[in-house]
Amino acid sequence: MAERGARSALEITVRGVVQGVGFRPFVHRIATRCGLDGWVANTPGSVVVRVEGPRAAIARFRSLFRGEIPAAARVTRLLSRMVPPSGAAGFRILPSRTEGIALSTIPPDIATCPECAAELSDPKDRRHLYPFTNCTQCGPRFTIVSSLPYDRERTSMAAFPMCPACRAEYGDPLDRRFHAEPNACPACGPRLSVRGPDGTVLTTADPIGAASEALASGKVVAVRGMGGFQLAVDATRDDAVRALRERKGREEKPFAVMFPDIASARTAARLSGADEAILAGPEAPILLAPSRAGSPLARSVCMGLSDVGVLLPNSPLHRLLLGRAGRPLVMTSGNATDEPIAIGNTEALTRLRGIADLFLLHDREVVQRTDDSVVRRVGRATYPIRRARGFVPAPVLLPRVFPDVAGLGGDLKGAFCFVRNDAAFLSQHLGDLANPLAREFYEEAFRFFRTFLDSGLRAVCHDLHPAYFTTGFAERAGCGRRIGLQHHKAHVYSLLAETGFAGKAVAVAFDGTGYGEDGTVWGGEFFSVDGAEVTRAGHLARFPLPGGDAAVRAPWRTALSMLREVSGRGEAENAAERLFPGIPPGTVRLLLDALDRGLNVVPTSSAGRLFDAASAICGLCRHATFEGQAPMLLTGAAGKAPAGTYPFSFSTDRGMLAVHWNGMIGGMASDAMKRVPPGTISRRFHDTMAAAVLEAVSRISESTGARSVLLTGGVFQNAVLLAAVLRGLRRMRLVPLIHRRVPPNDGGISLGQAYYAAQRVAGGE
Repeated sequence: MAERGARSALEITVRGVVQGVGFRPFVHRIATRCGLDGWVANTPGSVVVRVEGPRAAIARFRSLFRGEIPAAARVTRLLSRMVPPSGAAGFRILPSRTEGIALSTIPPDIATCPECAAELSDPKDRRHLYPFTNCTQCGPRFTIVSSLPYDRERTSMAAFPMCPACRAEYGDPLDRRFHAEPNACPACGPRLSVRGPDGTVLTTADPIGAASEALASGKVVAVRGMGGFQLAVDATRDDAVRALRERKGREEKPFAVMFPDIASARTAARLSGADEAILAGPEAPILLAPSRAGSPLARSVCMGLSDVGVLLPNSPLHRLLLGRAGRPLVMTSGNATDEPIAIGNTEALTRLRGIADLFLLHDREVVQRTDDSVVRRVGRATYPIRRARGFVPAPVLLPRVFPDVAGLGGDLKGAFCFVRNDAAFLSQHLGDLANPLAREFYEEAFRFFRTFLDSGLRAVCHDLHPAYFTTGFAERAGCGRRIGLQHHKAHVYSLLAETGFAGKAVAVAFDGTGYGEDGTVWGGEFFSVDGAEVTRAGHLARFPLPGGDAAVRAPWRTALSMLREVSGRGEAENAAERLFPGIPPGTVRLLLDALDRGLNVVPTSSAGRLFDAASAICGLCRHATFEGQAPMLLTGAAGKAPAGTYPFSFSTDRGMLAVHWNGMIGGMASDAMKRVPPGTISRRFHDTMAAAVLEAVSRISESTGARSVLLTGGVFQNAVLLAAVLRGLRRMRLVPLIHRRVPPNDGGISLGQAYYAAQRVAGGE
């Protein structure tokens, strides 16, 4: 108890990921250490702290509070104020306030903390080798919850009553398992089991040993992880990896690899200190990092790409499995390609039959289907590619309170977003919505979020494309008002929402394709931003896109179309013979005929398809088996040394800037036919694209007075292009803004849609 006499009182309100991460016990410990009175309590969406005592003790508390916040906590907003002392005696953890429950009371799943990892490996600890060890600083959260408030009886842990020892930990405010809802031990918690490929129960006292033996012999093992099933094989055995590819129907798309520890990851990837910090963080995402020469991984893991997806064990089960296997393991989603991951034991035994040779199961149900998150590092911080486990459902805080609205996302990389008060809640990655099972998953997740948020939707915002699943879903989303927003503007609004930027800016939105406001297909767009107004200011010069999706699968088709635009049909046909060996001349002529007649052709300004064409011209990817393969191969081939640039030019029509690529495509084709190395051509192409972006930005900036630049869209996942543009903007003394919380690709556009709709509804429109 603090001494009486001159007393002050401080109240702190903390927003972010601050519940279910040991925040209240942390506050209790440091307040007690400082000799302060008061209390700490969970409220909907925040933690409130009240301390009182001598000013010097409060100052010490502030210092400890800033320096010792739990590693799994993510503070996004902190408000503090001095208040009158209330005469509190002692420091207490008050019961949680449950009125107005919000989804922010559920933290994301958290990777195993150092304390639990130490217990796992300590033969004297009662949780030694227990695969479901957790505490308030780690373990499953979002993936086990079925309803609010977030208490054990409303999670899948309700099936496991705590033993006296676990109950004592759970009820002790000074214990790190105080109110750890998934708390368990070997005496009272979930258990592992093993089944054969046909579902037959295999009796064993050592399920992890059985799984590791199967992996060592080259077999495919289905592992029930935190967010659903994963398929694992020995990542050093080419035969095992190829067998998984064949069974899963995944021809060439790269696999992520889980390593036992950082030291083993360094043998396969070039990792900086910042990379290692990301890998070891509480989110434990898949990190895209440059492959290392002499990597022990089988070639069929990355299929010729220059980056490898690296992750570390995110649960005790994975730690134990990797420790016993003693080798890196491919760890990929437990599904057939393009389907949602399996989560239930019965579901997995049905859907993964014929893929897995062994099933490592457990009896703790997965409630919320959640894939691994994917990031890369830009600067010293994460740059999200896929937002799921470890990040969802943590909200993105908005600059003000808004009415309840939702953004429904696009068709690829499905995700939706609810705005509630001053927070935006994005769903986990839901997959590509062309798949019927992914659509079912989308609707199931939408109902879950809407119920948990108690959202009284005033409007839903959808893409302009009439054939998107989400456009149709808008009609049955349970909201009378529907707002359409152009795809690339949604990308821009997403970054505006994430950063809170509200001034003048130039925005660059480069991606594959999006339905344009003028009836053409957009994809390489420049915008002028003024507060909440986003106006198209320029674009890449249009070209005919032959066959829509067929062009995505066969990049040579786009390349041929662009060559025809540059030099005419005859020269394009001659160039195709040299640049695209293996494509029958008759097929080339048929496509040129279709282009001449305008059959199944749409005009587009797509930056993504331009990268596809460049990859085909370089001879790197004429046929693609997965989305993004052509530009990935192009980027991976780019040489390190500058190699000059190709010509490009500009024109203006009624104030609209157009960036012309004819000189660049012609120059690339000429170089390729002269057998200039693909790495040199790729580097010139990337540097030319960066120079064109910078020049376009400079022209728009000069005309509008904007000094900030927003970079968004899936093309900016390209590390070479992004780095070159960022360097150039800083040289120009312009301020770049990039994504840090949500993906730049279509996985982030629902935030932009929701933000746009929220502003319109709030403004009375």
